[in-house]
Amino acid sequence: MVQLKNLLPEGVETLYGDEYAFKDEILNNVKNTFRSYGYRQILTPTFEYFDMYKEMFGGINFRQMLKFISPQGDVMVLRPDATIPVARMAAKNTRDKDEYLKFFYTAPIFRQLEAQKGDEREFLQAGVEYFANPNPECDAEIIAIGIKTLLDNGIEDFRIDLGQVGYLGSLLEEAEPDQQVRKQIIQLIESKNQGDLRSYLDQRSMDDRYKELILNVVTMYGNPQEVLPLAQTCAINDGMKKAIDNCEEVVRILEDYGYGKYIIFDLGFTNPLNYYTGIIFKGYADNFGKAIMQGGRYDQLTMNFGIYKPACGFGININYLVEIVSLIKAKDTVICYTDYLILYEKISRKQAITIAEKLRKQGYIVETNELTDINRQAYLAKQRNIRDILVVEKNELNVIEVIQNGVTNDIKEILNRG
Repeated sequence: MVQLKNLLPEGVETLYGDEYAFKDEILNNVKNTFRSYGYRQILTPTFEYFDMYKEMFGGINFRQMLKFISPQGDVMVLRPDATIPVARMAAKNTRDKDEYLKFFYTAPIFRQLEAQKGDEREFLQAGVEYFANPNPECDAEIIAIGIKTLLDNGIEDFRIDLGQVGYLGSLLEEAEPDQQVRKQIIQLIESKNQGDLRSYLDQRSMDDRYKELILNVVTMYGNPQEVLPLAQTCAINDGMKKAIDNCEEVVRILEDYGYGKYIIFDLGFTNPLNYYTGIIFKGYADNFGKAIMQGGRYDQLTMNFGIYKPACGFGININYLVEIVSLIKAKDTVICYTDYLILYEKISRKQAITIAEKLRKQGYIVETNELTDINRQAYLAKQRNIRDILVVEKNELNVIEVIQNGVTNDIKEILNRG
């Protein structure tokens, strides 16, 4: 019989030493990028009442939620989405409906994905959310932050796929009154299977003009300078025209940032988190098959909490980001290290502790231990990436260099500075 105590659940990870430090370094880079645009860090609960998501318009598929029962008998859910609780915070903690808010977060996300083995049930996500700004400048800033986040972590070969919920939505609202049929059409468009889409449309008593326009949406993918003029000529109502006008303005602003070269338009993609109402986007790194980031505009979400605050934001999967960056950076990069290991005889312990504190005050990483077997301790120090050993015995201080190009051997000069 398999002993579960010795196994990790599927879809989770453990990290140690250099692996954790590598991930932490990347996460700090991401947070610094977010802060540089004026976003302020927040924290939301790890678990919520299931009712919040059950009653939420455009929320998460219930089957993807990891649920449990509280001691009081309430159905709870581990955080399956970061945007919804952040939207609640924006709605509940605002003094003025027009007050703009710029939040960022880092949080574990939990989902019970139905796909194959190997999917993540828990992953770290970081994201930004900008509330009370309905303008394309806000949309462009959010996308620009996503691009800057990738660049700041050394990723240069990537693309951002942009779509617009309002374009396809306005077309389908005019062409098809049945909401379930519209939902099925969207799923077929998302799959990019024109044959299945055409077969399904042929079964509907829909005007042929609408059928051709819907089929055209699948092909609206590529350079903005080519896709947007085509989409504009196919726009048959004000909603579609307004959506393309918005896209064109967002692209112009992104070009002002110098980021136009990263943009690809795909008017046929949607997002399963269907609270989005305008611009939507996904980010893909070259030679990595999954979307590393996704987001968009969601103007109605805060209405679930009693206030209207149009908003735009995105989330980036930090686990994926780490995986991509690890392919770019040298494999032998040492992240975890110790500057000094101080070994001491018992009679010299107080002196060793005093030396260690002086070094720590100057920013050095210092470990202390009793001197036992210097050869064995030097070997273990090398395994831990310790750069120098200081030996304190009989009130004398000696230095053993463990790793080539260690910190320094002039320890007395350093201690005099302290």
